[in-house]
Amino acid sequence: MKTYAGNLSSTAQVKPQRSRAVLLGALGLIVVWAAQAQAQSAVDLDAATARKVISAAEVEAQKGPPSSIFVVDNSGAVVAAERMDGAFPASARIAQGKAETAAAFWQSTGSLENMANGGRVALLSSGYVVMQGGVPLKMDGRVVGAIGVSGGNKDQDEAVAKAGAAAFAK
Repeated sequence: MKTYAGNLSSTAQVKPQRSRAVLLGALGLIVVWAAQAQAQSAVDLDAATARKVISAAEVEAQKGPPSSIFVVDNSGAVVAAERMDGAFPASARIAQGKAETAAAFWQSTGSLENMANGGRVALLSSGYVVMQGGVPLKMDGRVVGAIGVSGGNKDQDEAVAKAGAAAFAK
């Protein structure tokens, strides 16, 4: 059996100090979570703006084959999408993947494709779509979403995505 040879009053004082520290720590976490929730609820890319981006992209897409066009927010969640009449079925999934990839990497999928072609082949097995046609949408220098396009060749997809991104920048 262990016996305590110290001052019992000092032991009693440690418990309230520990409780205060735990309480302050928990309170601090609550404040941080509340701030994050408020920041995440701010809408930088709403549905009306996403439809404006898609409309501008569709004007460019009319110059080539029918396309699928997706706009996602910075988390990769779809805000708006359009599959033009005659666009091949897989183009929708590819366009969504391009948009998600551009949002996740904060850069165009064309630059990622160039990296993969330049030897960064690990990108090819990452699960992301690393083909031209995905462009991030930026507001005040930060990525708030992305547009992804599929339906034409890589240059056509890139041109359509850039047209949509240009409409967002206005």
